[in-house]
Parts: sequence; C-alpha cells; structure tokens
Amino acid sequence: MKYTLFIYLFFLNFISAQNLKVEYEYVNKQDLSEYSAESSDAFKTQAQEQLKKAQKQVLYFHNGNKYYKNIATERFENEKERKKVDERTTSITKESFVIKPIKIYHKKNDSGFYQYQNFGDEEYYKYYAPKFSKVEYKNDVELIEKYTCKLAEVTLSGGGLVKVWYAEEFPVSAGPYVYNSFPGLVLKVESPNFIVYATKISNEGKETDFEPMNPKLKVLDQEKDQDKIQEIMKEASKVKETHTDIRL
Repeated sequence: MKYTLFIYLFFLNFISAQNLKVEYEYVNKQDLSEYSAESSDAFKTQAQEQLKKAQKQVLYFHNGNKYYKNIATERFENEKERKKVDERTTSITKESFVIKPIKIYHKKNDSGFYQYQNFGDEEYYKYYAPKFSKVEYKNDVELIEKYTCKLAEVTLSGGGLVKVWYAEEFPVSAGPYVYNSFPGLVLKVESPNFIVYATKISNEGKETDFEPMNPKLKVLDQEKDQDKIQEIMKEASKVKETHTDIRL
C-alpha cells in the first residue's frame, strides 16, 4: 500500500511539474559607479537605493517550453543641470534610471536561447547556447521553499564561479536565465554579480503566460550581437549626450 501511494504521489508531482510558475527575487550586487562615472552623486545615490531592492522575476514552464521575464519597476529621472540659453530658452539636462526588460525564451529540445535585446531604438533577439567550462555536482544540500536542493558549482568560460541550487523533486530541467540544464528545477543561483532565489512555486503556468516573440525583429547570433553592440556604442559616441540612461 505504501509503495502504491509513493508511486501515485510521484506521478502526481510529475504531471503538475509540466505547468510551472516560479516567482523569484533578484538582488543586484554590482556597484553602480562602473556604469556611469558622469552621473551626479545625488542620482547615483538614488539609483543605488533602487538597486538594493529585490526585483521580481518569473519563470513559466509549459510542456517543455520556458519563458523567463522580469516585472518592470518604475523609472525615475533626475534633473542634472539647467542652463539659461537666452530670455526664452532654458537647456535642461536630465538623467534617468530604468531597468531593462528581461525576456528569455527557450523552446523545447532547443540547445539555445532567444534573449530580447533593447538598446534605444534597436530591438532584436540574440540567440546563443551557453557553454560552461566546468560543472561540479556537490553533496551540499539547502532547504529552499520547503524543497531540498542540491548544489552544482558552475565555472563560467570567463572563470567566474556560480552556485546553482536545484530541486530534484521537480523532474524538469528549468531555471532562471541560462541555468536550466540541471537534473531538477533551479530554485537559487548565486553569482559574483547577483543572487536570484525562488519565493513561490505553483502549478499556475499556462501557455497564455508566454509573451510571443515578435516575428518582425531580427535574430542575431552571439557574434553578430557583439558587432551590433559595438556599432550602437560607436554611433552613440558621436553625439554629446544630454540625457543619461542607466540600464541594468
């Protein structure tokens, strides 16, 4: 009887794991000063306070397809400088803070991802397949949202070390960002730049939650994406900025 009950519970969990909605909180550990040295101290202080707040992010998993996004926060502006040009004209320099939208798509049985890119007026998708230098599965365990998670230490191609905590109780390979190739649902990722951890897991994931990719936008591979970024930065350097955006 106990054996039969165990099989039933496992099967029930397997079925429910096909339609997941996982809510995460993301904490940024980076220093804002490296983004814009020309920003005013008052603006950087306000932006740092905003970055200290945990950001909401959500993973949807439905029939093997995955969609990961952040929940947009309100942007704010700061008046940096005001100059009187003449009796009728005043030049105002503003700087604004906005967190870039995160939209990452992973199609079933596809080794790569489609990530939405937005740089000013430039919108497109970057397609890339993540490569780790090394993945080591450890014996460490941690309880996250009542689920026992195991540890995998991931060495990135650039040498950075990332700790990935996954729950085998959910028999799916899914998680935030590119961390979804582990034998279970990833509930926590610790990197040198950020920490993201699950706060709620439910069976509310639906196909209608997936924001469709825009068919009008181009899809660039990783190499062409770098070329595009260089092109955008080169064009931006030709114009003296009077409106500073900090986009993380």
